[in-house]
Amino acid sequence: MDLITTSAELASVCARLAKHPVITVDTEFLRETTYYPLLCVIQLASPDEAVVVDALAEGIDLKRFFALMSNESGL
Repeated sequence: MDLITTSAELASVCARLAKHPVITVDTEFLRETTYYPLLCVIQLASPDEAVVVDALAEGIDLKRFFALMSNESGL
Protein backbone atom coordinates (compact mmCIF):
# COMPACT_ATOMS: atom_id res chain seq x y z
CA MET A 1 0.00 0.00 0.00
CA ASP A 2 1.47 3.35 -1.08
CA LEU A 3 1.22 6.61 0.87
CA ILE A 4 0.12 9.56 -1.29
CA THR A 5 1.29 12.98 -0.08
CA THR A 6 1.40 15.17 -3.21
CA SER A 7 -1.16 16.48 -5.68
CA ALA A 8 0.73 14.91 -8.58
CA GLU A 9 0.69 11.46 -6.97
CA LEU A 10 -3.01 11.83 -6.19
CA ALA A 11 -3.84 12.88 -9.76
CA SER A 12 -1.99 9.85 -11.12
CA VAL A 13 -3.74 7.45 -8.76
CA CYS A 14 -7.17 8.95 -9.50
CA ALA A 15 -6.57 8.62 -13.25
CA ARG A 16 -5.74 4.93 -12.83
CA LEU A 17 -8.67 4.29 -10.50
CA ALA A 18 -11.10 6.03 -12.86
CA LYS A 19 -10.56 3.20 -15.36
CA HIS A 20 -12.21 0.69 -13.00
CA PRO A 21 -15.98 0.25 -12.87
CA VAL A 22 -15.84 -0.07 -9.05
CA ILE A 23 -13.36 1.08 -6.42
CA THR A 24 -13.44 0.97 -2.63
CA VAL A 25 -13.16 4.11 -0.51
CA ASP A 26 -12.71 4.59 3.23
CA THR A 27 -12.27 7.94 4.96
CA GLU A 28 -11.15 8.97 8.42
CA PHE A 29 -12.09 12.28 10.04
CA LEU A 30 -10.84 14.23 13.05
CA ARG A 31 -13.42 16.02 15.14
CA GLU A 32 -11.85 16.73 18.52
CA THR A 33 -11.75 20.49 18.75
CA THR A 34 -14.18 21.66 16.06
CA TYR A 35 -17.86 21.36 15.28
CA TYR A 36 -16.96 20.29 11.75
CA PRO A 37 -15.13 17.06 10.88
CA LEU A 38 -11.69 17.43 9.28
CA LEU A 39 -10.82 14.91 6.55
CA CYS A 40 -7.49 13.34 7.52
CA VAL A 41 -7.04 10.07 5.64
CA ILE A 42 -8.50 8.58 2.45
CA GLN A 43 -7.99 4.94 1.57
CA LEU A 44 -8.63 3.95 -2.05
CA ALA A 45 -8.40 0.55 -3.69
CA SER A 46 -9.05 -1.22 -6.96
CA PRO A 47 -8.35 -4.86 -7.82
CA ASP A 48 -4.89 -3.68 -8.94
CA GLU A 49 -3.72 -1.40 -6.14
CA ALA A 50 -4.43 0.15 -2.76
CA VAL A 51 -3.28 3.56 -1.54
CA VAL A 52 -3.58 5.77 1.50
CA VAL A 53 -3.90 9.52 0.92
CA ASP A 54 -2.67 11.91 3.60
CA ALA A 55 -5.38 14.54 3.21
CA LEU A 56 -3.50 16.84 5.61
CA ALA A 57 -0.19 16.73 3.70
CA GLU A 58 1.13 20.22 3.12
CA GLY A 59 0.05 21.59 -0.27
CA ILE A 60 -2.01 18.57 -1.35
CA ASP A 61 -4.98 19.48 -3.56
CA LEU A 62 -7.88 17.03 -3.26
CA LYS A 63 -9.72 18.26 -6.39
CA ARG A 64 -8.89 15.10 -8.36
CA PHE A 65 -10.22 12.90 -5.55
CA PHE A 66 -13.47 14.88 -5.37
CA ALA A 67 -13.77 14.74 -9.17
CA LEU A 68 -13.31 10.97 -9.06
CA MET A 69 -16.02 10.66 -6.42
CA SER A 70 -18.52 12.83 -8.29
CA ASN A 71 -18.07 11.51 -11.83
CA GLU A 72 -19.64 8.11 -12.43
CA SER A 73 -18.06 7.77 -15.88
CA GLY A 74 -14.44 8.42 -14.81
CA LEU A 75 -12.19 11.46 -15.09
